[in-house]
Formats: sequence, structure tokens, C-alpha cells
Amino acid sequence: MMPIKVHNTLTGRTEEFRPEREPEVRMFVCGPTVYGPSHVGHAKTYTQFDFIARYLEASGYTVTYLQNVTDVDDKIIRRAREEGTRPEEIADLFEKQYLEDMAALGNTRVDVHARAHDHIDAIVDQIKRLIERGHAYRLDDGWYFDLASFPAYGKLSGRTDLRPEDSVSRIDDHATKRNPGDFALWKGRKDGEPFWETELGPGRPGWHIEDTAITETFFGPSYDLHGGAVDLVFPHHEAEVAQMEAASGIEPLARYWMHTGLLRVDGDKMSKSAGNFLTIRDALSRTDFRTLRYAFLSQHYRSSMELSDSTLEQARGARRRIENFARTIDPAHTDSPANAARATDTWKEMRERLDDDFDTPGALAVLFQYIREQNRTEEPAGPSALRLIENVDNLFGAFELTGAVQPDSAVEDLVKERDRMRAEKRFAEADAIRDRLTEQGITLEDSSDGTRWWRDTP
Repeated sequence: MMPIKVHNTLTGRTEEFRPEREPEVRMFVCGPTVYGPSHVGHAKTYTQFDFIARYLEASGYTVTYLQNVTDVDDKIIRRAREEGTRPEEIADLFEKQYLEDMAALGNTRVDVHARAHDHIDAIVDQIKRLIERGHAYRLDDGWYFDLASFPAYGKLSGRTDLRPEDSVSRIDDHATKRNPGDFALWKGRKDGEPFWETELGPGRPGWHIEDTAITETFFGPSYDLHGGAVDLVFPHHEAEVAQMEAASGIEPLARYWMHTGLLRVDGDKMSKSAGNFLTIRDALSRTDFRTLRYAFLSQHYRSSMELSDSTLEQARGARRRIENFARTIDPAHTDSPANAARATDTWKEMRERLDDDFDTPGALAVLFQYIREQNRTEEPAGPSALRLIENVDNLFGAFELTGAVQPDSAVEDLVKERDRMRAEKRFAEADAIRDRLTEQGITLEDSSDGTRWWRDTP
């Protein structure tokens, strides 16, 4: 098992990844709050963590990938009031949509989706321990975490104050809080809101506590990898650290913290309030899921990303270049030692890039260099190339390879005829062939290496 290096938000360094119970990896990523449709910012984060889970498994690890589903929350209650329905109905509807959206994107690696309302007992138990250890206090509207009782608060983000880029929803205000940053652990019952009768009094959980109660239930007080978008580092993830480590006396909550960059539209973080909100379903009505996956995975997971029609068109073209190369492969060909070595070395170099903090753009650059070199050789791509492309697709899940190795002689003949006409400057006739192929769902790409083609796929 080759070592993988991970940029750890907790230390601010890129470190060798060593799970506590190697080769087992316990991985948690913050899931959705199901009060409305999931947007493409969610799609970016969850597609990139889907890749990370796949790559860890391809590297010999056994991964248990856990996600929570926030189905008890202020936002859900507010949406239910607006719709004139019950919060449970809103949560059920949008959880179902979220799971359908993830399936439509090809994000298949989550093992458990744990709903907050199924873990009320664990939440209450964790809050009781915080009370017993002197980390929580009661006000007239519920129980709060006392930040002054946990001096290490801020060790994940390096700060204790809110900033404009933070996810500031669900900040709990109360005039008599001991510290401005104290957050709700348990919210007392209010008319028209869901509640549970517990030893803490009737009420419902705060936002932060559900995550640590869920991860403790499945993984214990300390586990290997926690992920999420960068705007959750403060205060949400900082609150998780405080809660779990204060309740258990064990640190760290997670050995490695990984955070994805934000998705931006016209330079701004995507949000409903900014009016640049694009749902996953909207995006999939404009492009196919493979192109969307490729767009996300062609960027480093820690980088912010602009999503636009131009971005998607570039991703589609790059994806199709790989698919088009796959269509040139002859699996019956007997590879020369040089051909086989070229593919083997490429896969090794791609893995080296991916071992370095999951450098997907670096790995794809290596793949494109291989394709250029292979296209320049007189020898056709054979079984070694096919194994390489299949290995890549098993990780990225972004390519249509069905029938890729079944050349269409009729199309090949027309492409060659068009090339001859272009060489003879009979451009009108060449364009007529292109139009004819376009009607058949064939796309052509002219380059210095010759003309490539592929069948358009939905």
C-alpha cells in the first residue's frame, strides 16, 4: 500500500495518511439539510468526496463512508410553514430528492445515511455528558455549549470569530448567553415545532450536536477522516470538535480534516440569497452527469471553481477526447513491450499524482500526455490502453465507454473521405459529410493529430 498524502485542515500541513485501524478508514462527510432542492455546490463537494472514497478503496483501504441527514432544523420548520405542511413531509420529500440526485450524479460510495431524528437518544446522552462535565448551561429556551469551558476552541480554524465567508445560518442568539459564540445544544419546545420529551425537557436538537452524536454512534469518539465544504470549518466543524472532545475527553475528534473549495458563479459563492442558485436537477437538464462529474473532478478538490456554460463545454470536450481515444483501442492487438510499458508507466504516474492529496487535475494531465504520445505512434492502442482507461473510469466515473472498442467501419470510411476532400480543398463536400455525420449523432474533432470522432451520448 503506497502512502497517500492529505492536506489536513487541523494542522495546516500535508501529511501522510495513516488511519488508526489501517487498512480500515472511517470517513464522515457532513450531509444535507433537507429543506429544499440540493444545488450544484453540494454536487461538487459530494462528487469530490465520492472520488476520494473510491481512490482510498482502490489503494487498498476498506472504507466506511457515513453521511448525516439533517431532517430536524429551523430551515425545515420555516419551509413547512411557508408551504402549509408538516416539517416531516418537507424533510422526507427533499431527502428523497437528494438521494435521487446523488444517484443521478453517479455518487454511489456512501454506506450509511443517518437521519438526525433517528438519533435523538444519542444526542440527549451526549448533551447530558457535556452538562455533567461543566460544558453546558441552561437558559429559558434550551441548553447551550459554554465556549469558555473549552480553551481549545478555534484549533481547527485558527480563530473564534465569524467572517463573511462562513456558513452563518443557525447562529443562536440569546441576550443572556455567557459568550457571544455559545451555540444551542438543545432547543426548548415551541408551538408548532417538532419536539421530543427527554430528560433535557421537551425540545429538539441544535444543528451541531447531531453530527457528533451520529459519528460517535457509528465510529466512537475519535475516527479517521471528516470532510465537508470549506464554509463549514467555522463555526460548524469547530463546534463539532468542541462538543465531542469536551464530552469524551478524547482527542482528536477526527485525525484528518478535508475541505472542498466553494463553487462560484460570476465570482460569488452560490446561494439562494444571491440569486445565483442552480439546483442539481437544473444542471442535469442542461448537461449530462458525466460532463458535470468531469467538470468537478478536473479541478483540485480544495480549489474554488467557477461553473458556467463555458466550463461545462470545456469539460464535455475534454471528456469526449478521452472517450474518442478509447474508441481507437483494438483489444485484439498484441501490445509491443513499448506500448505496454507506456500504459503501465502512465497509470503509475497518475497514481503518484493522486497519492499527493488527490491531485485529479495533475492525474488527468498525465493521461492526456499519454494519449498524445500514443496517437503519434504507428502502433494501435491495445489491451494495455484499455486497462488504463477502464482503471481511470473506475475512479472518475465520468466516461461513456460502452462500445468504445467497437469501431464503426462505415463512419471511419466517411471520416477518411472527408479528410481527403479537405486536403484537396473541396470544403463544401467535406462540410456535407460532417453534416451527414452530425445527423447520425457523430461529432468530429480536427486536430494536428488527425480527425477523431465519437457518438454523442445523453
